[in-house]
Amino acid sequence: MVALEQARQYLESLGLKQAVEILDNTLDSATSKQLTCPEMLEQLLGAGVEARRECYLMTRTRLAHLPFQRTLEQFDFAFQPSIDERQVKELAGLAFVAEATNILMLGPPGVGKTHLAIALALRAIENGQSRSSRSSSCPSSSHVSNSTRLVPASRRSTSRSKA
Repeated sequence: MVALEQARQYLESLGLKQAVEILDNTLDSATSKQLTCPEMLEQLLGAGVEARRECYLMTRTRLAHLPFQRTLEQFDFAFQPSIDERQVKELAGLAFVAEATNILMLGPPGVGKTHLAIALALRAIENGQSRSSRSSSCPSSSHVSNSTRLVPASRRSTSRSKA
């Protein structure tokens, strides 16, 4: 049991709290299922990595100060047929983040601009993107049609002044 306690201390000093918590269950499972040492280590360390990722996602989501959480999967494209589902799925690939391109979402109130912006932000957090981004919505006016449009806009051509 000295080796087990030493392993616990090592896991704690490495900050693998989740692995410490499941160590006994993992060892029992390894014994009953006759797992090899590498398989048992994979289970133990995999739990630690997953717990660390969950903590990372919760922290990044909290730091984003999003007003609520919505995903792309929750968006009802049938309710809002004016939004091009193909274009939204293309945006979900997050190429615009790598290219440092802004996305403008134009349309009347209630069409899902905020939902989509938050969903894209959450997708970026899940994919490990760390650049800060801004989302803005413009009220509809006489020169903007009633349909919702997603318009990529280059940072170089976007004015930084307040309207």
